[in-house]
Amino acid sequence: MCRRDANDVLVRNFLDHYQVNLLSMPGRRVQCGSVYIRQSRRYTAPGLLSDIVEPAINLPEPFREERLADLSGTWSDSISVNVGIGLLENFLIALGAAGLIHELKASVQQTNARGIAFRFAQVSRESLTPTTLGNALVGRQLVRRHPWVQAGNRYYAVAAVLRSRSISVQGSDQSGSGVDLGVGIATMADVHAGVEVKRASKNELMYSGRDPLAIGVELYELRWDDRQNELSFHTPKGPIPVKALADREPPDPAFLGGEDNVLVSVQEAEPAP
Repeated sequence: MCRRDANDVLVRNFLDHYQVNLLSMPGRRVQCGSVYIRQSRRYTAPGLLSDIVEPAINLPEPFREERLADLSGTWSDSISVNVGIGLLENFLIALGAAGLIHELKASVQQTNARGIAFRFAQVSRESLTPTTLGNALVGRQLVRRHPWVQAGNRYYAVAAVLRSRSISVQGSDQSGSGVDLGVGIATMADVHAGVEVKRASKNELMYSGRDPLAIGVELYELRWDDRQNELSFHTPKGPIPVKALADREPPDPAFLGGEDNVLVSVQEAEPAP
């Protein structure tokens, strides 16, 4: 259901219109000019590109688009309950309100839902053009003395970040008919985490936080050419299973069934303290 060749309208918009990697764990840390480092088959959490290149770089303020109409409010296809709940759970963990997921799990069991669809109420984008990012690196080189700059490592620079402060879910039964996932759930606000839960419609629950979370990133691979003594950019083929973005140690993501898929699998994680 979540393969890159799927016809899901929401997934196709993310992939075809914006060429972004969807994130298993949303978060606040990533920004334009962040960098992921691949060591062997593992990826680091995002750092700053300015930490691993010299002389110092000074990136301009990114261009901001407050609402992407083709992503905001578009429902995904129905996906399995386990994957859908996992997606929502990671969103709530990033907001600091993982405890709210228990009510939804109980409601899913009570209603016997078989599928879950999701949407983001408002998706924004901040971006640097690839040429702007490249121009900032003219005359720069990797900091060879940096512990993360090692032979065999690969570097992926963030050119754009997609964010949303809310996610909505709706359930369906075995026949595809809508079910009310709000049964037994008291719409409420988690004061400590600043998370609001409300019914947006009969079968739709919306979870909203104060601040928008990163849900996808546009990446370019940064390479050092020893012969030319210069940096260059390359466009990766397919999605990159980068590490999660929450400000805590996340579970390691892996693509569903292999790297031809766009959404990442969900592994169990302890709720944020």
